[in-house]
Order: sequence, then structure tokens, then C-alpha cells
Amino acid sequence: MKDSEATIEKNYVIKDKNTGLITFFVIIISALAGCLYGLDIGAISGALGFITKEMHLSAGQQGMIVGAVLGGGSIAILITGILADIFGRKKMIVLSAIIFIVGVFMTSYSTDYNTLLYGRLVMGTGVGISAILIPLYLSETAPAKIRGRAISCYQLFLTGGILLAYVIDMAFTKSGNWRGMFESLAVPGLLFAIGTFFLPESPTWCFTKNQIDRSKNILRKFHNETNMELIMASMVALKKENAEEENKTIFKKAYVIPFLIAFSIACLTQMTGVNCILQYAPTIFEKAGSQSKLITMILGTGVTLINFLITILALTLIDKVGRKPLLVLSTAGSAISLIVLGIAASMAVSDFKTVLLTLGMFGFIFAYGVGIGVIVWLAMSELLPTAIRSKGLAICLFANSMVSTVLAAVFMTLEKSIGFSGIFFLLAGFTVVYFIIAVFFLPETKGKTIEQIEEYFRKK
Repeated sequence: MKDSEATIEKNYVIKDKNTGLITFFVIIISALAGCLYGLDIGAISGALGFITKEMHLSAGQQGMIVGAVLGGGSIAILITGILADIFGRKKMIVLSAIIFIVGVFMTSYSTDYNTLLYGRLVMGTGVGISAILIPLYLSETAPAKIRGRAISCYQLFLTGGILLAYVIDMAFTKSGNWRGMFESLAVPGLLFAIGTFFLPESPTWCFTKNQIDRSKNILRKFHNETNMELIMASMVALKKENAEEENKTIFKKAYVIPFLIAFSIACLTQMTGVNCILQYAPTIFEKAGSQSKLITMILGTGVTLINFLITILALTLIDKVGRKPLLVLSTAGSAISLIVLGIAASMAVSDFKTVLLTLGMFGFIFAYGVGIGVIVWLAMSELLPTAIRSKGLAICLFANSMVSTVLAAVFMTLEKSIGFSGIFFLLAGFTVVYFIIAVFFLPETKGKTIEQIEEYFRKK
């Protein structure tokens, strides 16, 4: 394997004249899944108040409705890795689009708490399937020189989806039509569903199923002949080395370290509290003293706009600066901003409190977006070796989703016991742990093929 790796290092053509049109199409359609995830997260922010009023929801029920999408995603993530290995990446991506559209209409036409909860669970199942498959699919499909930007586009569209959801919510705020907020999600859902039918299958999955000619033909769509042959040689060498080793479990020496790093990043990303901050932003501003629902929605929309714009910046930096420097900077800035939010939340209601809260929230979103937001998907999809990538990614994303679900479900209940101030300080502590992992344990993967990254951990 060492000789094969040296050959790749020496001969891999970085300036690969890949077919730009198919690469662009794959990235855009794949990234639309991120948009659906963002719409799913953002739509409930503006709708929750009107739903609560109409259906007389308790604080616990509100938490369940918010967390249901993440809960449904957790269930889907747990089984998607296994199904993706059996049926292929593409078929499962198509299925995710169909499930999401069904969930949108179930939610839009729900008449009570239970039917609304089921609709949100179905929506979550759809986005949960795509949340594991899209990073996996792009890591196996996109050329190494643009893989960081390709996978980061998922996060860009996710933040764009949250922003779009807030804009849609603002449009319906005056009328209070929360059903219209959800019905609007069907349009991007249909676009994604149609596009998925035209995606090529993952060349790596085809290779694992001994569909060698098909794998080569797909690789030729993205690479020149030289790079295609080198990537195929690398896959053959890795397959041979895996076959020679008896223990093929996730606890193999070459697997456990990258898995633990990816797993830690998956959990700690949600323990920064980002989803709760985005979903409950209007509520946080309202409890800080803002009396107008429209003003709180405008402030919440401002938070999501910053999130979207900074993700564009991260997209331009990820393959230039690298993963590690951005994550170190991002975790440090996020921790500081959460401390500022904790201080602001502990103050009495005043205009200064609102200003400080706004600055802290904008600062957190800026710091989060420039690194954590995009690198979480890269870390999970790049670090995990081919033999355990889909299953390992499923475990990591399941943990990610469950942490987010629990936080969303208990956020308002926790606020009643320790207040927003206590919550923000707690989240800051978790983010400091994240910073330590970024500094001491995360390797740099910029510009490396997924085969090179796997070999790095074998040598270690």
C-alpha cells in the first residue's frame, strides 16, 4: 500500500480537467438536500407561536414539535448507512426526497398535536436520510481539489434554507398562516426530488459491489484518464489490504482513532447549541424585552442572514486555508460569544441587554459559520475509512442528531430552571472542549484523496 500511496502523491493530477457541467450539477442537486434541512429547521421558528395559540400546546409539547424533526432524522440516520451499502447511495437519496415531500403535506394539513407531530417526524426522516447520504456521496464522488467546497455547499444551502424559511415566515407573520409557511417547502422539495433521478451512482459504492467497469465510467465523468486510473489503483490496493486483515470491525487500530475524532466532532457541534439558537432566536429576543413579534422575527432573520453570508466566506477558505486552522478559530470565537450571551442573558431587561444579546448572537453565528458549520460534514465524511464510512457516518450523525434533539426538546424546560444565562455558559463549556480537540487531535486533510487520508491513519 505504501508504494501505491507514493504513486498517488507523485502522479495525482491536481489540476484535473474534470467535466465541469456534471460536477456542478451533482454539487447543486446534492446541496439542495441541505436547503431542505435548513427549511425544516427554520420554518418552525416563525410557525411555533401561531401553532401554540391554535392548538394550545404546553411547553413540553412545543419542545417535542421542535425536536420531532431531529428525532425523525435520528431514526433514519440509524438505518440509512446499512441500507446505503445494500441499495446504493443514489436510490436512498431519491427516497429521502419523496419522504420529505410527504412530510411537508402531512404537517401542513395537520389538525391537532398528534398529526402535527407525525408530520414533523416524517419530514425529519426525509432530511435525516439525506443528511448522512449527501456528505457520504460527495466525499466519494467529488474530485479531491474541490471536495471541501463541494461538501461545504451542503452547509451553505442548509444555512440558505434557514434564511429562506425565516423570510417565508416573515411573509406569513402578519396573517398568522403557519400552514402556508410549511406548504412553501414543497417547491424546493420537488426540485430536489426531480434532480435526484439524474445523479450518477457513487463510484466507490460501485467498486465495493465489484461493478468495476461502471465505477470507471462514473469516475471518467469527474476525472481525466490519469486520475481515474490512479484512484482505481488506490481502491484496489486498499481493498487488498483490508482483505488481508482478519478484524474488520470498527475497533480495528486504523479505524478507532478517526472514528473517535469524527464522533466527538459530531456530538460537540450540536453541543455548541447552534440549532437551539437558530430555532429559538425569536423567543430569546422576545424574552429579552422585545414586544413586537415582527421585530423579533427581523432580529432572528438577521441571525440567519449572518449565518448564510459567513458560510459563503467559509466556502472560499476551506480548500485554501485548511480544515484545522478554521476549526480552531471557529471554536475559540464561538466559546467567547457564548460567554457574552450568558452575561447578556443575566442582565435586567433593557435596550443595552438587547444590543449585547444581538452582538453575542451575531458573533456566535459568525464564528460558528466560518469553521464548525462546514467542517463537521467534512470531518465525518473525510476521516472515516472506506470499509466503515457509511456505518461510521451513520453512528456519528445519529449521535449528532440525538444530541440536537435532546437539546431542542429540553431547551425551554431548562430555561425555566437555570435561565438562558445558565444555558449559554453550559454551552460555552462544551465548546471549550471542542477547541481542545481541534487543536490537539484533528489532522489536516486539505487536498488529500480519501484514500490518502485512510493511509495516514494506518501509518499512525
